[in-house]
Amino acid sequence: MPRRLPGLLLTVGILAGTVATFGQQLTSLRFKPYRVLLVVNTWGDPASQVITQTDAFQPIAALLKAWSVPFDILRLDQQNMSAGYLFERSGGVRYGAVLWLADASSYAGKNFDILAEAVHSGTSFVVAVSRFADPALERILGLKYKGEYRAADPLVVEPAHFITRETLKQAEHVYGSHGFWVENRGAQALIHQGHHPVLTIYQPRPDTAAIWIGAPDLRALRDSPYWRTIFRRSLMWSLGYLVLPDLDYARSILVMIDDWGCADKAFLSYWHYPTVTEELMRDKVIPVLARHNAVASANVITGYVDRKSHRIIAPWGQKFTDAYGVPQDYTSTWRALKAAVDAGVLEIQSHGWTHMQPDLDSPPGPWWTADLEGEGSVGGWYEEFEDSRRDAEASALTQLFHLKRSLDYLREDFGARPLSIIIGGGGWSKSYANHSARVAAQAGFGLFDINERYFYLDRDISLDMAGISPGATHQYDRELKPAGWPAHPDGPYVLLFHDRDISLQHDFVERTFEALPKDTSIISMNHYVAILHAGIQSAADGLQLGFEYDEPYCSYFNNHSSSWRLLLADPLRDRIKQAATIDTVVDGRTTRTATPELLRGSLAVQIPAGMGRHSWRLTIR
Repeated sequence: MPRRLPGLLLTVGILAGTVATFGQQLTSLRFKPYRVLLVVNTWGDPASQVITQTDAFQPIAALLKAWSVPFDILRLDQQNMSAGYLFERSGGVRYGAVLWLADASSYAGKNFDILAEAVHSGTSFVVAVSRFADPALERILGLKYKGEYRAADPLVVEPAHFITRETLKQAEHVYGSHGFWVENRGAQALIHQGHHPVLTIYQPRPDTAAIWIGAPDLRALRDSPYWRTIFRRSLMWSLGYLVLPDLDYARSILVMIDDWGCADKAFLSYWHYPTVTEELMRDKVIPVLARHNAVASANVITGYVDRKSHRIIAPWGQKFTDAYGVPQDYTSTWRALKAAVDAGVLEIQSHGWTHMQPDLDSPPGPWWTADLEGEGSVGGWYEEFEDSRRDAEASALTQLFHLKRSLDYLREDFGARPLSIIIGGGGWSKSYANHSARVAAQAGFGLFDINERYFYLDRDISLDMAGISPGATHQYDRELKPAGWPAHPDGPYVLLFHDRDISLQHDFVERTFEALPKDTSIISMNHYVAILHAGIQSAADGLQLGFEYDEPYCSYFNNHSSSWRLLLADPLRDRIKQAATIDTVVDGRTTRTATPELLRGSLAVQIPAGMGRHSWRLTIR
């Protein structure tokens, strides 16, 4: 009988080698760097700190911040593209993707050849709404920019691709009749209008893409559901993955209650009402918020502007009957706020120090003695961060003094460290020298709210988040109509009202919450600030992410776990799902992960409570 053992050994040896090679391929998988370089023409702020709606790139910067995608900015009016920006000193690429928003007008005297090296080394390249008329950029994209065109053809999505999977086959209603005229030089068109490519992709290597998005303008990438989907999936394809907050913002609201501690409620005829007492808070506010699992923000003033002494004093010792015969008990209000905080339904935030113009003495004042039926009632006196009464701004130094006073006294009065500041009266200073958001960032706040819009703040930038979270002011004599609210998939709806509404209609909070859709969830200000400031990084090796929660911005996570969603593009997901076992390792502790969840392209990432750095890793075999 022939002996076949050597052949059997050979077969087993080949099989073992194949399995070993396959295993090595799996264990060699790694995340691309989770950081984007945003390249722009120019930036209105010469010091590169404040991003406003006048900056063309604001919609994209706000989207990236809302999605928790880390990014740096390179501005071509002040900087040149060089290897130092694109490569680490180890030789690896610094960015998973370059997001190119710069137009041809800013290319004079620039050399972009280094970009090709970065792309060939693993950095993806996404160009949006740009006339990329530069030879190096055209070679990277596999396109030739030729000019502009007009056409009446519908948009057609073909062939099928991950980027366009969730879009309609025809979308003429979202595009219009004009666009950029580009010629294909090797790229693949995924969306076209007649003979004109509108979305293209060129794949220089399996894990690297060069994508061109010919949307109508940059605002469409934020505001149009169609183009927003294209943009987000282009970014996901370019990086291979995204890590997003595990929140359904479309069904979330952030609730703020203004004017606690303000002096004006006791003397202004058009804004007059009794303070909210501890009894009212305990009977009509705390139970309602608790029942709805809601934590609202109490925006508090700690500087009571006293017309008798011409001094700014503490509000909480004031108990008197005002000129209208109405009892005012600020001491009871202080107890009310403390009770709500202790019940876990209220966070203390800043409404400024006084809610008043800092200069109450100069003409047309002094306000201290002005007739409250005349000059003393004029609205400009009740704006703390702008001097509209004198048609001037508030100086940066004055604003900083007031903001620090607010922080100091809120800590003294409530043991609180506020992370947000909402301006009183709607007035704020907008020049760079006196920009109120920039000054608030300097003071250490994480969010600057201007009623129905807000700025993200950190130590480096003040970013106008306009277009992310719509909002409105509600009050006791209006009907709440959530069905008419605009869509807000990337941030919570901001609902603002005042202590006045509770005072004048005791069941106001209950009526408001009963009017909300049943599936509405409430996100607290501190939670939202923590999400916006969370630092997410990929490790140099393997499928590992780091989550950095810094003081003071992420203090919410000190006592609360955080939840994220890892979304995988097809190539990375398809490779991971071949693994026999998938383990999740969080801060050194291992748990088994079910593969079917990965097949859906999304994986829950749960990070335990605690400040500082946390690690999360997928181990696959």
